[in-house]
Amino acid sequence: MPHMMIVPVEQRSAAENVRLQLVGLIERGHFAVDERLPSEAELAQSFGVSRSVVREALQSLQALGLTRSHAGKGTFVTERPPAARLLSGRYLPTQLNEVRETLEIPAAALAAERHTDADAATLRDLVDRFEVADDVAERVEIDSQFHVAIGAATGNPLFAQLIGELRAEMQEQAMALSNESGRPRKVRAEHRAVFDAIIARDADGATAAMRAHLGAVARASRRLNATKG
Repeated sequence: MPHMMIVPVEQRSAAENVRLQLVGLIERGHFAVDERLPSEAELAQSFGVSRSVVREALQSLQALGLTRSHAGKGTFVTERPPAARLLSGRYLPTQLNEVRETLEIPAAALAAERHTDADAATLRDLVDRFEVADDVAERVEIDSQFHVAIGAATGNPLFAQLIGELRAEMQEQAMALSNESGRPRKVRAEHRAVFDAIIARDADGATAAMRAHLGAVARASRRLNATKG
């Protein structure tokens, strides 16, 4: 029987999707510090979800330190926490980037050596979809799936599982970095370089391409921290 690898599906709740969009809006200044957010009913209508979903998302924002709630008055944007916390939740961007390099660079090399035709088709589809995606949230989701699929292509399910868990920890960082001017175009080229090396079964090339990609992510993260710290 030929080797088969199923890529784990990253499940994200409606509340988390709402939270990610609101974090992006606050980060980009659409809601200023001390400004009141729209009511739960208004947000529910805008996002097309129930008020309970919005309420859960707002509770997450408050836990992140981005908002505060006043009974009878609504939810207000508070002073922004340090950029490192905003970008990565429980972990510093430097910590996330360090673990990514340790995990994902060797995964790319193994994927080049071990990937199946099905793995190649999955990666090709994700690279093509990322190149035409315009929506920030969609790009971040495809980006996450691409890195998890590389883990799956190693043939070792632990790589896919660990990369998936790591991506779940860095959603705020990914959303913020995806908004950096010119970054989406560069990521498209970086993804394509990683993909081309994997498909060519060039382990050394995949190693170099993934190292270059993660290095670019780390530099972009430092630039963002420098402007918002």
